[in-house]
Amino acid sequence: MTALRSRREFVVGGCATIAAAALAGCDGGSSAGTVVLPSEPAPVPAGPALIMSEVDSWEALVGTSFTIAGEKGDVVSTLSVVTRADEDANRPADLARHRGFFVFFEMDPARVPEGGKSYRVSHATKGSFDLFLGHPGEMLGKGILHAVLN
Repeated sequence: MTALRSRREFVVGGCATIAAAALAGCDGGSSAGTVVLPSEPAPVPAGPALIMSEVDSWEALVGTSFTIAGEKGDVVSTLSVVTRADEDANRPADLARHRGFFVFFEMDPARVPEGGKSYRVSHATKGSFDLFLGHPGEMLGKGILHAVLN
């Protein structure tokens, strides 16, 4: 048996196992092979993916928790600040948003990921997405990571 190399492979493998078990139970009404699904399904984000959303969608989430899949495991963080970039009449029209902005996450300083690369970030109601997080800092005893969303 081959070891799974990532969380995605683990989830896909688990879904395949559940689907196979459910199909095995479809034998003309037999009760054998009953599959019990989790009582709380994973959240399905409403509207556009947060990673593609404008600044006002992010501002509405200030103070809420996000989970960052870091080198030291999952880290619970709080979206602490959203800062709008200055207006720019020369801003290219083909960027993902009408206006760029910065987001700052704060967390336990002992658990801050290394930064300077993309991480899987999750929110309870907005789903999961990959986000490039800059190098960490510290402010008022909290670890800080930021992202630039253009």
